[in-house]
Amino acid sequence: MTLLDCSHQTIDTLSNASATQETTQALSLAQYDSSQRAACLEVWKTVEAQFPEVPLMCSHVWTSTWIEYFGDLVPYSFVVATKDNAPCGICLVTEGVAQFDGPLSVNTLHLGTAGEPASDSACVEYNALLVPTELQSAFMQGLMELLEKNKNWDAIHFDGFASDELEAWNLPVSEEGFRKIESRYFDLKLIREEEREVISGFGYSTRKNLRKNMKSYGDLNGQWAESVAEAEDIFANLVELHQARWQKEGEPGSYASQRFTDFHKALIQKLVPSGQMGLFRVKLGDDIIGCVQVLIDRNRVLCYQGGSAEYRGKLSPGVIADYLCIEECFRRGFDAYDFLAGNSHHKQKMSTHHSYLTWAQVKRPRWKFTALNTLRKIKQTMQLIQKSNADEE
Repeated sequence: MTLLDCSHQTIDTLSNASATQETTQALSLAQYDSSQRAACLEVWKTVEAQFPEVPLMCSHVWTSTWIEYFGDLVPYSFVVATKDNAPCGICLVTEGVAQFDGPLSVNTLHLGTAGEPASDSACVEYNALLVPTELQSAFMQGLMELLEKNKNWDAIHFDGFASDELEAWNLPVSEEGFRKIESRYFDLKLIREEEREVISGFGYSTRKNLRKNMKSYGDLNGQWAESVAEAEDIFANLVELHQARWQKEGEPGSYASQRFTDFHKALIQKLVPSGQMGLFRVKLGDDIIGCVQVLIDRNRVLCYQGGSAEYRGKLSPGVIADYLCIEECFRRGFDAYDFLAGNSHHKQKMSTHHSYLTWAQVKRPRWKFTALNTLRKIKQTMQLIQKSNADEE
């Protein structure tokens, strides 16, 4: 397959030798293995240039950096869509490593930068397709037909996609293969349009707690990294605080993975200068209260990771760090501050609205899934019986 003269530039020729092709509703899809990495990433840039806004998680910079740090661990390939002999869409398909469904090992495929072992995972959220909206259903139909030719996989995973986007694709997903999770956010745009103060967006008890904490702490200083050097310094503090907290609870912490840590150090070099990542730190004198790492996706702030000092009495360093970061994001003109998937008490009290993210699986009819579902139903039945007996007593 040769992709030439697209958007008035010449694209490297992709070899048919490593391509599997499928044609669906005027879209032609072809899959290329990792030996075609350089050519496919050039095509990625060309496709990206056709979009007024590019979702961060399917951008060239995110994808190419992920390949640089995870590509030797997670096998991957590219699927390129063409229409009228020009590339119009592209996605990454990965082969999962150390993936499990309950106690059972499963062979998985993943759409986008996913499929890493849990201990190394970048935990992609707001995953997306670099395909025009009006072509996504046709692209997905062609992709499923293309991947069906691969007989090795047990399940295809769609990790962390916006729920309304994924549901429009009409994937053959069973109820047990579908997880829809709230992603809570603070609506900065609404507060700005209504000419209100940020603190007015919180509930009464949260406002009271924030004011009390701010008064108790005193003269706090918030710093948004304005350079890569400042971002690296804040990131080092964040890692130290994050690791100290989780290791105290007997957990390894996200940054126990050197691969994961190096991936984010590389992203700092690329995303901070382009305004697609922010590092924020709150200090009281020389003491660090908390640090926050955010990703910027189409003018929405995604609260990716954080680290804070230990709780002291009723003082809440994590709450203060998030609150001051929200205030800073409001001043910088962002539309929303998104806490990502999960419905913890902290996320509930620090947010005003929620959207949904979905993790879905298309499963083949394997004996292992049948056996596992049977065992789960037996377990659920036993739990109901035990609950009923306890109620009778």
